[in-house]
Amino acid sequence: MLLQRVIRAVIMGPPGSGKGTVSGRITKTFGLKHISSGDILRANINAQTELGLLMKSCIDQGQLVPDDVMSRLILNDLRAIDNNSWLLDGFPRTVSQAEALDDVYTVDTVINLNVPFQTIKQRLTSRWTHLPSGRVYNIDFNPPKVPGFDDETGEPLVQRDDDRPETVTRRLKAYETQTEPVLEYYRSKGVLETFSGTETNKIWPHVEVFLKRKLSSIN
Repeated sequence: MLLQRVIRAVIMGPPGSGKGTVSGRITKTFGLKHISSGDILRANINAQTELGLLMKSCIDQGQLVPDDVMSRLILNDLRAIDNNSWLLDGFPRTVSQAEALDDVYTVDTVINLNVPFQTIKQRLTSRWTHLPSGRVYNIDFNPPKVPGFDDETGEPLVQRDDDRPETVTRRLKAYETQTEPVLEYYRSKGVLETFSGTETNKIWPHVEVFLKRKLSSIN
């Protein structure tokens, strides 16, 4: 779809809700640039920028990165692509971050993936990873040919700490506490659109239809 004007969109959803898959499809179908806060964070830490070093020290001490630092980091990157349409993923995570974003940009739409926590727990705790390549298997719907081993190298698979049941429960609880107010913030502004379901492939067509309608009305 050819966009006549710059579109600003945000995608939200708990860890394991299929945000990565849906983001990939949105950027491919509609030509928006995918901006991931996690990627920006890692790039700044690896490049040892001033903000990157500040964040690394927070993370190393087990602290949350302060809202103003996170906002400065993301907004710096967004300013570098001012004339592009983008889809922001992983930011804002708090109302304070949402307000900082609003001070600079008008967000056209916020897509919220509402997947039951039980489904996410099942999905994440079934994930096993080949660490050297980053290949991910799911024992329910994308199992390795030989249980416990990578298809291509035959090396053992591991379950990342993030995917262990107790960690998943903790992450989902933190998401709920931190992000519910952000959803409420965007709901009150009339830009929140929620898509509920248990399968990404069934949620995606609804997201696609909505965005086609939304973007043609904006354009």
